Amino acid sequence: MAFTRVHHVKYTVGDLDRSVAFYRDQLGFVLTYQADREGLPSYDTIMDMEHVKLRVGMLEHPESGFVIGLVEFQNPVPVVRDLKNNFVGASSLALQVTSATEAYERLRSAGVPTLSGPTEIVREGKVAAVAFYILDPDKIPVEIWQPAAK
Repeated sequence: MAFTRVHHVKYTVGDLDRSVAFYRDQLGFVLTYQADREGLPSYDTIMDMEHVKLRVGMLEHPESGFVIGLVEFQNPVPVVRDLKNNFVGASSLALQVTSATEAYERLRSAGVPTLSGPTEIVREGKVAAVAFYILDPDKIPVEIWQPAAK
């Protein structure tokens, strides 16, 4: 299948307003669209659900143009589950920064939970990157990644 571009990556969240604030205030995304949706048979069809009711927010990163979609289901009732990187189907957003240490210090001072501090990623005896994971309000992991200096 040929496609022209990646339109967006989507995450289901527990509280749209809380998640929009996080991705906007902590990660620099800009809210470009927000709507409530219900009574749309096409949504029921494409999601293979009945009586879909949801809130959706689209956020764009101004420098890269990357778009993330956030969806809060009101019907069917959302299911909260553990989120770990080794779970089949798990995903995580990886955001490249110029300084992992500075990003870590800023995020930690803002109260954002992390899984570790900045860690050198060593492959084949060479430092390839410095990275760490933060957790969004729903404990969705987001990787903060700094490429190694060349």
